[in-house]
Amino acid sequence: MSSLLKNIDQDLGTDINPILLHNVTGTILARVIEYCVHHRDDVRLDKDVEDLLQDDNQVEAWDRQFMNVDDSTMLQILYAADYLGVEPLVDLGCMFIACIIRDMPVDEIRLRYGVVEDFTDAQRQQMQLEANLLK
Repeated sequence: MSSLLKNIDQDLGTDINPILLHNVTGTILARVIEYCVHHRDDVRLDKDVEDLLQDDNQVEAWDRQFMNVDDSTMLQILYAADYLGVEPLVDLGCMFIACIIRDMPVDEIRLRYGVVEDFTDAQRQQMQLEANLLK
């Protein structure tokens, strides 16, 4: 399930050496492994994220419970899954964050996730112009 760990295993073979995983704590790694163990026999289906967002019943109860964590832990799981190449967990994490922020005002999203708005007035005007063209 993890492309990084699969490549490490192929490169190192049966040598028993510690593998350094930068920026992944033991607690978060344990959560990612828990996810991988639970889904080890799953067949990867390319589901449209929009369909998943519209129908919560398509997300397993186990997955909903697994992602029922605070924002910091959810982001750490997402970063670790991305670093380790666990795409289904990256997709799940992104979907949960999308569900959280989809009806939230932009200022609240920035505050909640520490996003700094550093656009100049000219950049802001250009983005507004482009957004209006898309309508």
